Amino acid sequence: MNFKPYHDSGHLFFVTGTIIQWLKLFNEKCYTDIILQSLEWHRNNQKMKVFAFVIMADHLHWISHPTHPLTISDNIQSFASYTAHQILRKAKAMGHERYLSVFAENAKPGKSHKIWINFQAKNIVTEKFLSQKMEYIHNNPVEMGWYSPDDRSEYQYSTACFYDLGKDPVITVDDLFSFLVNPC
Repeated sequence: MNFKPYHDSGHLFFVTGTIIQWLKLFNEKCYTDIILQSLEWHRNNQKMKVFAFVIMADHLHWISHPTHPLTISDNIQSFASYTAHQILRKAKAMGHERYLSVFAENAKPGKSHKIWINFQAKNIVTEKFLSQKMEYIHNNPVEMGWYSPDDRSEYQYSTACFYDLGKDPVITVDDLFSFLVNPC
């Protein structure tokens, strides 16, 4: 069962987005770059603080905080719309007919394409839940068998390197611990 997040300016949010039919779209760097560029744009343009993320073959997770006066729904709508248009544009330019066919077949009435199954956002209201979601994000590549728990920080499309080793991830993120100490 899906629950709609409620906006609370003090909450962080755990967000999940999944590609239609679980297509392994993000196995291709050109599509992963679209996701990274959008997260980075939203952060750099002060739409949201981005604390953690992981991009898997067919889905992604992130933890963020909307920047006032925006809500998590505003952030997700902006992110989903932009990335869907860019993914569709890239698939056309690359001649990826298989993807284009799936996107078209799953379109809702009156629409020509559907890229994302859906996005879900969950309010993070306890330290325990935050800790669980941070571990979940950073262990996703481990759960898939791509990395061992000791090597999870080597997965380039994750913030595990930032939190485990203090190394910069592929895009700049906000430091969760600094935010928790001083959320303003």
